[in-house]
Amino acid sequence: MGVAANANLARLLSPSTIAVVGANENLGMSNNAIRPMLETGRRLVLVNPNRDTLYGQAAAPSLSSIGEPVDAVLSLVNAERSLVVLEEAAALGCAGVVIAAAGFVESGEVGATMQLRLQEIAAGSGLAVIGPNCSGFKNVPLGVNLFTGGRLDLTAGGVSIVSQSGFLVRSAMAAAGERRLGVSIAVSSGNEAVCDLADHLAVLAADPGTTVICLVIETVRRPGPFFEAVALARAAGKPVLALKLGRSDRARRIMQSHTGAIADASWVYDLAFREHGVIAARDIDDLLDRAQLLAQLPPSSRRPARRIGMITTSGGVAALATDLAEDHHAPLPALDEIEAWVRERVPGDTVNPLDLTGFVMSKAELMEEVFEQYAGVVDVLALAWWAGVGDEGWSTTLLEPFASVAARSDIPFVVTPIEATTLGPWIDGWRDRGLLFARGVPSLYRAVDALDRFVAGPDRLLQDPADVEHAGVRPPLLDSVAGQIVGFADAMAILVECGVPVAPYVLLDGDELAHPGLGDLGDRLVVKLADVPHRTELDAVRLGVDQAGVAAAVAELRAIARRSGVPTTIAVQAMVAGFGEAFAGLHASTDLGPVVLLGMGGVLVEVAGQVAGRMLPLDDATAMMLADEVAGPAVFTGLRGQRPWPVPAVAQVVRGLDRMWRRHGGWIASVDVNPLIVTAEGLVAVDALIVGRDSGGR
Repeated sequence: MGVAANANLARLLSPSTIAVVGANENLGMSNNAIRPMLETGRRLVLVNPNRDTLYGQAAAPSLSSIGEPVDAVLSLVNAERSLVVLEEAAALGCAGVVIAAAGFVESGEVGATMQLRLQEIAAGSGLAVIGPNCSGFKNVPLGVNLFTGGRLDLTAGGVSIVSQSGFLVRSAMAAAGERRLGVSIAVSSGNEAVCDLADHLAVLAADPGTTVICLVIETVRRPGPFFEAVALARAAGKPVLALKLGRSDRARRIMQSHTGAIADASWVYDLAFREHGVIAARDIDDLLDRAQLLAQLPPSSRRPARRIGMITTSGGVAALATDLAEDHHAPLPALDEIEAWVRERVPGDTVNPLDLTGFVMSKAELMEEVFEQYAGVVDVLALAWWAGVGDEGWSTTLLEPFASVAARSDIPFVVTPIEATTLGPWIDGWRDRGLLFARGVPSLYRAVDALDRFVAGPDRLLQDPADVEHAGVRPPLLDSVAGQIVGFADAMAILVECGVPVAPYVLLDGDELAHPGLGDLGDRLVVKLADVPHRTELDAVRLGVDQAGVAAAVAELRAIARRSGVPTTIAVQAMVAGFGEAFAGLHASTDLGPVVLLGMGGVLVEVAGQVAGRMLPLDDATAMMLADEVAGPAVFTGLRGQRPWPVPAVAQVVRGLDRMWRRHGGWIASVDVNPLIVTAEGLVAVDALIVGRDSGGR
């Protein structure tokens, strides 16, 4: 959608006038949407050609009969009839239509044809369309409830939600309610035939009532506009949090298959989110937990949150808070700087968390002193105390001194129950006095992590991959079980061209059993079929062959090649001695753009579990960061008997793959450089599988 169409989407989501087509008192979806709005006094035009009155008011026979534009139209009729509604809305000059009906592209060829017609109508008129096959949307501050997914009463606030799953948008709204977080706009985007995630995000980035944006994502259809909208939201001070559906055992899939296997994996989403500053969540509770502090803190108060101070009123709670902090990698520092002061006043074993004794709790002035001391040395001060429904009666004892000190401090003061209880409505009064609330200690740790991640910002400023011109010339491609691949010699030449060292080799073509350069390779050789992928599956590699054994190994491998119907060219390569193995690769066309992948190979792939990546293109500093993440000194801490890797040499390989993509990304689909032998001098590639695109290229 363009700027004008997004203006219509903004008008649709914040409408002054509303029409519901297919309104029917006997239809559950109709009641879910209409009754809450009538109860709050919203003026609606209800359309049904078969009824004179609906919900106690006159009904219109058609949308066209209204005779003037309407901001928002909710269509509750079937798929075929929805197209007629769309045409009428376009003729009237309406802003947009919410189409609840299923039966479009998800239902087969006939439905796909109808969805194409829907898109044509919208494109010709500039209509914004939410759906089809969706639950609609709510604008809570305006009392707009074009939402068919069941009644849900919410308080108005700054959290906006967009979900590609209609069911989960309701779950996210309910989770916000459990945390007493106010909601601004919540959208079920459905099939996204016209308005997709990028459009909704761009509108919310400009929406004055939205302060935090939560997304539930099945797929990002347009990565470029989506991440542009993320940048707009961040520039407006609005955190973007996302739950990607369809997660899997990402690292194992990557390690066990070639680089192309990550094309649709949520691993790529995690990677892209991190680099663009989107805060990733793992489930609905995690999503709204992470939104908690960001939603309650004004933008001017969002600061790094690397040190948490925890105050409890029970030794058991203190112990559990410590255990949970370890589980969540939460920063609970020792606070040595105030230990002596605390020990003079509060008995106990630990300073952070601190267990307030009954003696201290009987002295409000001493509690204030404790809170002030902690506030001076931490980034967030948390009080583990009850905050559920019915807990207001005993809240004052601790919350009064806590709020008193919070008013004099510039760090977040957070109250949280130890358990994930529903927060009571009475906490709103304490929020007015500057206290923040979390729904359980684990949720607090997640919320602090999200706050810190947002303040830290994206890992780097990314260049748009579309701005890179790929001028490299494509070599001949060979058909194989892995697709169209580059021959071994061409693959090695491309690596060298891009600055990746390769092991010396010679090729034996035709019936050759010898080569003038064989003697230069030494007496410890690797003999393998050159132009085939996945050689081990064919038993097509011989290791540790001496010069005298080359001819026999070549004959044996050629026999395998002839039986298997693959090329008979043989590569004889010097066997490289090293003290580690790595693998690296790139995939040029994942859901979210090109990525480079780096990991430890051999036995360390399971021991260290180091598999990481970055979006392409990248620069020298990013290549070094990736190399350090996978093979830096910190990785080898605790890996007994393992020799540290030369990180600059690892970064050289990463930069080589970036160069390869910059030059040859126009025709390369994926690259696997595996294994890379780690030596004292650097990394040496002994093999590479380069898969070309099925068509195109130079």
